[in-house]
Amino acid sequence: MSANDDPSGQPVPANERTQFMPRPGGRAPEAARAEPVVPLSVAAAPLPIGQSQGLNPLESAAGPLLALLTRLRNTIAHPAPASLRAQLLAYLRQFEERAEAAGMARNEVLLARYALCTALDEAVLSTPWGSAGDWGKQSLLITVHNEAWGGEKVFQLLDHCLQSSRERLYLLELLYLCICLGFEGRYRVMIDGRSQLDALRERTSAAIRSARGEYERELSPHWRGLTVARDRLSQFMPPWVGIAIGVALLLALLFGLRLKLAADAEPVFRNIHALGEIPVQTIDRPVIQPKLVERPRLAGFLADDIKAGKVAVEDKVDRSVVTIRGDELFASASSSIVDDYQPLMLRIADAIRKVKGQVRITGHSDNRPIATLRFPSNWALSQARAEQVLQILAAKTGQPERFSAEGRSDTEPLASNATAEGRAKNRRVEITVLAEGVE
Repeated sequence: MSANDDPSGQPVPANERTQFMPRPGGRAPEAARAEPVVPLSVAAAPLPIGQSQGLNPLESAAGPLLALLTRLRNTIAHPAPASLRAQLLAYLRQFEERAEAAGMARNEVLLARYALCTALDEAVLSTPWGSAGDWGKQSLLITVHNEAWGGEKVFQLLDHCLQSSRERLYLLELLYLCICLGFEGRYRVMIDGRSQLDALRERTSAAIRSARGEYERELSPHWRGLTVARDRLSQFMPPWVGIAIGVALLLALLFGLRLKLAADAEPVFRNIHALGEIPVQTIDRPVIQPKLVERPRLAGFLADDIKAGKVAVEDKVDRSVVTIRGDELFASASSSIVDDYQPLMLRIADAIRKVKGQVRITGHSDNRPIATLRFPSNWALSQARAEQVLQILAAKTGQPERFSAEGRSDTEPLASNATAEGRAKNRRVEITVLAEGVE
């Protein structure tokens, strides 16, 4: 942190720039959705600006970085720390742009950026791959603020914010979130640091509640009904009618909540898919003489079905991919395989049984949104279709341990979704048989 970044509130130099988390004293936070642990992609693609609609513009702008904070801390390996560092720097620039676009003062933005750099550096350096690499020499804080460690100054900044919690409420809430997400700073190396940090967190929470006002503890502020005289109609209405109406309203509420959840989860699923998969920790084994691997070849076994246009088979060096059009395999908005295609599934299972290797089944859809009680989104529909194919093939082959299923919605189109023909081509199920030993 440079002289101008000091928590005393002095002007801050210009040249740097991050969206939502729970806030004490505000509304109760949503329960965090369980996400698969995935690596950060090298490309720093801009995330949707409207992904979070919190009251605090700093939290809203810092959303991607806050979401990565705990995931970074829990990773045990990363294939490209330099690319990760470049991506985080790009996210920091996005944070600056969005925070200033939301009306935040430049001084507040740079102080928030300093805290984010410090928290992210600590998360990386607490991992085996971060502490053993060169991250400490080329940390975010060194690159952006030309300082090696900010664990002391962040808490000096927090003390300053606590003295004027109403004027610096947004920054105070962001610092509180960093602590809740695992940032420890100077307390990491202090004797009894954990209990001291817990006490500071409680004091910060109380200051935020004091500045924002006590939140509503009842689920509804107007839950008490009006006392009115019963009319003649209600006296003759059977009890089951009221029960039926209540059940219908509850079902409508459930349907609405599922649609809302699916809409909120859509950008999260896309970001997760764009980030890729986090590498699995491997164990060094003695070098052994490589052996010839039998390559999967399914085209010969399914030649008649290929000729009939029921499937398309692409035999590659390390895998064989069978593609089935979803419009022919499933009824519209359904995950049940039509009866006419059951014999085809049996032939595919017989072909898979004749070759070795893991089998990955992926469901794909077009970009037309779906909203039903069973399938609130294309992610749910494509996942259900992939799992249905898996169940049939696993049962017919008798080798369920070879199979895995994944829904990918419209993230991997084969053709443009602008035309009906393109959308029909994108609605498909792919059965990929990997060569033995290929993950």
